[in-house]
Amino acid sequence: MVRNTAKPVITRSTDTDNNNLYRRTQSLRQRVFQLTSLIWILVLQLVLAGVSHAREPVSAVKYPEKITPEMLLGKQLFFDPILSEDRKTTCASCHQFSHGGSFPDATTLMYNGQPSRYNSSSVFNLSANYILGWEGQFSSIAQQIDALVTKKTVMGLSWNEITARLQQHSEYRQRFDIIYPEGITRQTVMHAIATYETALTTPSPFDAFQQGDNGAISEDAKLGYELFKRYGCISCHQGQNIGGNLLQKIGVIEPYTYDPNDRSQASLGRYNTTHNEADIQVFRVPSLRNVADTPPYFHDGSVSTLEEAVSLMSKHQLGREIPSSDITLIVAFLQSLSGSPHPTLIP
Repeated sequence: MVRNTAKPVITRSTDTDNNNLYRRTQSLRQRVFQLTSLIWILVLQLVLAGVSHAREPVSAVKYPEKITPEMLLGKQLFFDPILSEDRKTTCASCHQFSHGGSFPDATTLMYNGQPSRYNSSSVFNLSANYILGWEGQFSSIAQQIDALVTKKTVMGLSWNEITARLQQHSEYRQRFDIIYPEGITRQTVMHAIATYETALTTPSPFDAFQQGDNGAISEDAKLGYELFKRYGCISCHQGQNIGGNLLQKIGVIEPYTYDPNDRSQASLGRYNTTHNEADIQVFRVPSLRNVADTPPYFHDGSVSTLEEAVSLMSKHQLGREIPSSDITLIVAFLQSLSGSPHPTLIP
């Protein structure tokens, strides 16, 4: 018998093999994510359909029961350029009440002259959001205010500089001393502004309709609301704010194209906060209240009309094409969601 003395051949994986395996793995992960998301959406639609007769998935907002001194002090601060280094910029510069509490351009110019990373979100109805910021990086209004001031990119002043300026004004010293025993501090300034922003609810004709006024909105808006639920838009846009209460990937069903070399890194979404690859293109789902007043749309302000926004979302999030006639009706519903803050709280 002849003994086989040949040594077994050992092959080594090449870089190409590894790259191909990585791509296949990523593709499989993407498919699993898409399937899981689709199942979640379908289940939620069934749940919402089952309870729709007992309770609508959208609830009404109301004005504050009482206008407090804290709110009025916060209002004065919100519109006062004293909070900015150039004494020209106010909180309302980026959150214009004439534009639904947002900004009419895709981005805003910050204090340092650089454009903001994201499209400016509306400052209205923030109290119904459980997280804030496009990346969902803030858990409260006060935390968001604190971060914006601390970075000094928006207003150009530190907290010490802001409180020192306010201390120089006898009216502010008097008002703060009456409301807050500790007077003017970082915490009391944040509290006053946050209390004001919390009060900026905007009851709309749709809210009146929900509370029994059948003539508050048009028949087209009523049909649009039913289509909004039927097509599945309600899966991500529900609750008191019709959104603002969950995080979701843009491009759940059909990938949403983005430029990975974009210097602003806006399209990376929550990844900018967590550095977790699973959070690439994940954003806080925006509220749809006052949405008709706040173009342009999406995180990067790249979409100019509601009709286009509805069409793109149905394609990328629901995997379906909605006829233009139905989009028109859905837009009529979205237009019925516009309202204004309490008259005492507007400029």
